[in-house]
Amino acid sequence: MMKLAQRTNKGIAIDEKTYMNRVVGIDPRQQLIHVQAGISLSAINATLSTHKGLGLPRTSYVGEEGTIGGAINTAPSGMLSGAHGRFADAVQQLEIVLSNGDVIQTGRISRRDLSKKKGLSTFEGEIYREIDNLISDNAELISQMDPALPDTVGYSGISRVKQKDGSFDLTPLFIGSQGSLGVICEVIMKAQFIRPEYSVVVASYKKLSDAQSAVELAMKNKASAVEIIDGRFFRQAAVVGKVVEWAPKECFKGAVVLAIFDDFSDRARNKAAKKLTRKLESSEAIDIKTLHLEEQDLFSLHSVLALAETPSEPHMITPRVFSGILMAPEKIDSFLSELKSLESKYGVDLPVFVDFSSDYISLHPTFDSKKVSERQKILQLLAEISQIVNKYEGSFAGFGGDGRLKANFIYKNLPDDEKQLYAKVKQIFDPAGIFNPGIKAEAQPKELAAELNAWCKLRNQA
Repeated sequence: MMKLAQRTNKGIAIDEKTYMNRVVGIDPRQQLIHVQAGISLSAINATLSTHKGLGLPRTSYVGEEGTIGGAINTAPSGMLSGAHGRFADAVQQLEIVLSNGDVIQTGRISRRDLSKKKGLSTFEGEIYREIDNLISDNAELISQMDPALPDTVGYSGISRVKQKDGSFDLTPLFIGSQGSLGVICEVIMKAQFIRPEYSVVVASYKKLSDAQSAVELAMKNKASAVEIIDGRFFRQAAVVGKVVEWAPKECFKGAVVLAIFDDFSDRARNKAAKKLTRKLESSEAIDIKTLHLEEQDLFSLHSVLALAETPSEPHMITPRVFSGILMAPEKIDSFLSELKSLESKYGVDLPVFVDFSSDYISLHPTFDSKKVSERQKILQLLAEISQIVNKYEGSFAGFGGDGRLKANFIYKNLPDDEKQLYAKVKQIFDPAGIFNPGIKAEAQPKELAAELNAWCKLRNQA
């Protein structure tokens, strides 16, 4: 335990990577893999790849590494998730250590088995009884939540716990919970067949608005993923010597559209790519190319995004708190238009990446962490962007968790009954408040400032 847990100034941080990193079992026929929560995603995919090319849905756009437990706790988006399913959808069962030390297994159970669970005199039985009652008492509110939409605000997974047939599964409550309900120890995941090769149509534009117009053509052509990368990412990369051959300088003030085709058939992929290329030739594109990539090279498409997340200038930071936005495709254009006024108001660039296929948006503003005025600007932008996202009925934390900074602004826009619902879920699982206290809740301004200052200090020391 001494090596598994590390003391902090206010508690204990558990690191599962050292001793909880094994593959417990694999069933290739059912495409299931059973692993411990501390194992890395790359290790899981390496194991799965030896079984007819299986793999897990991606959890990143830039190829970041992480553990399976961390991915479940944050429910991130990743490349091609719009076409082949989100990572969160692949979670089948969990083994959880509860706040009193009891260990439970989650998974979908029948109405009959639910009755048995509710009859237990243990903490597990109490949880099943109280969550079932909570769902019944808040049926109207929960019915207004769309269980098909990804959302990591609060415990919105409660909309997927109980089905119309009476079946019951606590698993959705833990997805995106950020460690606030229990400790994930083991996981059973559903794997999928990973496409080995991809054809990518790349179209560059002088204006972001022209790129946005081209997106509709790509979507109608049934690309597996359609993305926009702001031209300012390529300009930033060029400044530090990173030149992307398929992004000409003329697009630095505009954007690049990527349309990814991943049919298993080479012929089908190439045919679809050529068809889209012909259509895009009538658009305002200044350059159109087709790239042929293997699976291991796919993340190279987003190398400029990875570069933007780690600014080379001293003390400059790009907080990820501005990523993970969920927005319906038909409202994204209006949302992007409103961002322009914020750029003028605050004197900050808001380069944007959009995956239209999964409704994912990330913004990458850069700030000087040494300046108090810049830190204040982060909080001001969070407040304004949160309101704009709410205006267009999106979610500021559709993917990746709501965190501490972001949650404070999200919760200000939530109805009181929804906030109370999430607070009751937390109370049921963690009555003593020992798991990640303060997460998924509003905070006082002083607490927000302290959190931000502490984070900036750590970044400056890195």
